[in-house]
Amino acid sequence: MSKVLETTGSAVRSSDLHDRGFGDPGIDFTKAGVRTQNIITNPPYNSAEEFVRKGVELSEKKFALLLRLAFLEGANRAKTIYSECPPSRVWVFSERITFYMDGATRKGSGTTAYAWFVWDKNAPSGTALSWLKPGYKKAYS
Repeated sequence: MSKVLETTGSAVRSSDLHDRGFGDPGIDFTKAGVRTQNIITNPPYNSAEEFVRKGVELSEKKFALLLRLAFLEGANRAKTIYSECPPSRVWVFSERITFYMDGATRKGSGTTAYAWFVWDKNAPSGTALSWLKPGYKKAYS
């Protein structure tokens, strides 16, 4: 994600809790206190709710999380984050994507549905649901 964003000329700071050979390692996003205009991340799914709360707090404009589409479900989330601070937009991937480790052989198609969940502080209230047009997999393969 960081490399694609850098191609737009945007200033990008990359970090991760673990050293994966990219960005600044050892930074725990949930304990970070640095405010910034926009935050884009692919969180550990078992910490996604905590990331939502922290991202909404730290972002000045937009906060986007790449999550499984199933993140829309859940009685607990309906009572907590979705009632307190629902996303402005959810962009559903119309084609399933697969994440490969470096050096892995690419084969088959993904089995999990993903979406971008976006909190935009300048957007009207409510959540807009949209789909990314097919063809992006071919463009990035």
